[in-house]
Amino acid sequence: MGGSSHDKSVDVTRESLFREFKPHAGYKVRDIFGSIIDIPVTLFRVHVVDKVRTPYPYYHKRYNRVPTVDQCLTDDFACLEEADQQYRRDRLVDMNIVRILRNSKNQCIQWHKHDHEDVNQFCGPLIADYENAAVNYYIKYGELHHSANVTEVFMKQKHRMLWERRHGPVGQEGEERKKLAAAAEEAVKEKNSVSRLREFGFRRYVPKEVHL
Repeated sequence: MGGSSHDKSVDVTRESLFREFKPHAGYKVRDIFGSIIDIPVTLFRVHVVDKVRTPYPYYHKRYNRVPTVDQCLTDDFACLEEADQQYRRDRLVDMNIVRILRNSKNQCIQWHKHDHEDVNQFCGPLIADYENAAVNYYIKYGELHHSANVTEVFMKQKHRMLWERRHGPVGQEGEERKKLAAAAEEAVKEKNSVSRLREFGFRRYVPKEVHL
């Protein structure tokens, strides 16, 4: 309509549809010049640079380790600040390790959730690794505010060491508690004569001091 160029029909033949495509000569020239520039550089890198330089995995920026807070003097504020920054980086690393292990565990359980035996078989090591990492993370950073500095973390570790020296490792009963528990169990198993008299109702033979 209106003599527009869009109204012109184009005759398409079968031969034109199935004719072999011939790229423009400019593409060939571009590929030739690209090869002239790229091939020598690639060969130099593969046969010279990569053989001289050993492969080195690079993941993130590396920070040189600095003295920890227990190695700093109380009035060396520069050392304390460096130790605090190092502690915050270490905490982020530990947090991400726990997060990665938790995600791996959850993905494995989600994949094998329809069969409990498959969960125990295939996800058991992942669950154990995550639980160990979570316990270690809690031992080091648990019950601390997110803005806690390295000095507070150091004091937490000191209090934990004192507790373990007095009562044994955290989460385990000390020797004294174990002895008391064993004695209580033994007393329950082997009742004394007073308990047996109470059990059978011979209250008149029980001393009045132990009447209930």
